[in-house]
Order: sequence, then C-alpha cells, then structure tokens
Amino acid sequence: MEALEALANKLQRKDEIAYVYLFHGYTIVVLKNGTNEVIDMPIDAIEKYLSDYYFFRTHRSVLVNLLKINELEIKNNQLLIKMRGHELPVSRRRKKKLLELLGAVS
Repeated sequence: MEALEALANKLQRKDEIAYVYLFHGYTIVVLKNGTNEVIDMPIDAIEKYLSDYYFFRTHRSVLVNLLKINELEIKNNQLLIKMRGHELPVSRRRKKKLLELLGAVS
C-alpha cells in the first residue's frame, strides 16, 4: 500500500490523470500535462483507487479517464481511444459499456 499512498501524495487530484496503461510489466500513469509516472503497483489497485472518479477499464492493460477522451476511432474493426497522440485499445467485451458511459458523461 506504500505505492498507493505515494501515488495519492504525488497526484493530489485524480483529475490530473489522463490514463493508465501497462507496458512490459510496468504500470505507467500518464498525466494530463503529458508527463508519465512509473508506478510499482498493479493496474487493478490503481483502478480501485480511482473507482470514485470517472475512470473505466477499456482493456486489461488500459484504464482511461472518461472526461479526457477527445476522439474515438475504428481501425481494422477495433475501437480505439485517441488520447495525447496514442491509440488506446477498447476490448470487444467492454465496447458497449464504454459507449453507454460516454453517452452519460457528455
């Protein structure tokens, strides 16, 4: 839980987080100002920490702030979220729920 406390201290406001993703075993937190933080904790724990805010797990390796989504794209029959120059995948199984949530948030 030390890593979670460190995350909470470092990120005083949850709305500073644009998205979280896994990369080769590392959990990367991308902030809205464009900086990245490598966090030594599983994405599941971060998802629980952010559960009271507008975050949604779009894929087993991606957690996004719904308020920061600017664009969706379909490429090769896959729904992608475009954020900060990156294309984040949305699993087929979570696509419907994401679209429902985006309708409720906007």
